[in-house]
Parts: sequence; C-alpha cells; structure tokens
Amino acid sequence: MKNLLILIFLLSSCFVYSQDAKYIKAMEKNIAMMDTAKDVSTWQNANNAFERIANANRAEWLPLYYQSYCHVMIGMVQEENSKKDEYYERAEALINKADSLSPDNSEVYVVKSLVNSMKISVDPSTRGQKLGMQSAAFNAKAIELDKNNPRAHMMKGTGLMYTPAQFGGGKEKALPVLEEAVAKFKEFKPKNSIMPNWGEQHAKNTLERCKNTE
Repeated sequence: MKNLLILIFLLSSCFVYSQDAKYIKAMEKNIAMMDTAKDVSTWQNANNAFERIANANRAEWLPLYYQSYCHVMIGMVQEENSKKDEYYERAEALINKADSLSPDNSEVYVVKSLVNSMKISVDPSTRGQKLGMQSAAFNAKAIELDKNNPRAHMMKGTGLMYTPAQFGGGKEKALPVLEEAVAKFKEFKPKNSIMPNWGEQHAKNTLERCKNTE
C-alpha cells in the first residue's frame, strides 16, 4: 500500500509538472508574438492565443492580463471612436477579471491605469476629469504595491507629461519621473519568463519627447 501511494504521488507530480510546462511554453510563445507585433492582425492573433490559454487555465491571471493589453493595443489603432471604446471596454473587463484572480497586484493596476488613460483619449473634454483621477489612483496603487515596478513609474510620468501644468502636470514634473522609470527599467528583471517585461522602449521614447518639448 505504501509503495502504491508513492507511485500515485509521483504520477500526480509528473502530470502537474507536464501541465505547468505546457502552460509556460504556450505563454512564452505568445508573449514573443506580442512583443514583436507590428500590425493589428498579429495583435489579434496574440489575443486569440491568450484567450485559448485563459480558457484552459481558468485560475491563471496572466493570460487575462495579456489579453487586456492586446485589446488596448488594438484599440489604439482603430479609426472610429466607437471601435476604440469597444476594445477598451473589453480590456477593462479582462483586467478586472485578472484582478479578481490576483488581488493587490502591481502589474494589474498598471494596466487598469492604462485602460482608463486610453478611454480618456477617446473624449478628453468629457472624460478627462473623472477618468484622469481614476487612472492616477490606479497607478498610485501600482507604485504602492511595488515601488520598483518600472511600468508604474512610466505610466505616472506619461500621465504628468500629458496633463496641463494648471492641473498639476507638465514637462517639469514629468521629466524626473520618466528619468526614474528609465533607470528602474535598467535594473528590472522579471521573476520568470512569462511575467510582464514590456515598456522600456516606450519609457525611453517618452523621456526623449519630454526633453524636446518646448
């Protein structure tokens, strides 16, 4: 009986390891696709792949997180505001679901902030005040949860850069935050191969724009 129990334990362990290895391999493949995406069709293919992974791994937050990010990227290149909103609303639903699976997660709060920022861009005059405060609050929470998360500092700096000085933003306030974000990206190392590792080039580009803004 003892030997039988040991055998069952070993077989169960091998099965779990096999499932985990399959999940990680699929995630790595689709993150690579996402990282090199240059057109909508590639972003959509990455999103579809993450959706399949999410459906097969319902306890995992990362596939939903990356789905949400893909929806934001697709929404950004839509020409019609109604289409942009459609993608941003879906992105919000996905990141909220990721939040329910992984509460108090700095990376999740970064994307929550990003989604709200993009929703503002559709109609700044109507949405700016309410969603701007919400986006800033999400990002502040992201920094509170992990002060070394470079994406959180990048989002903060970007938000300040595009906020008028009379409302607490502007180049002078954004510049040191963006410099800090770039510095944190240099030091940052994800915990494993499937954790978020995006944003460094965007932070550098935004810093250069900030420096060159009159």
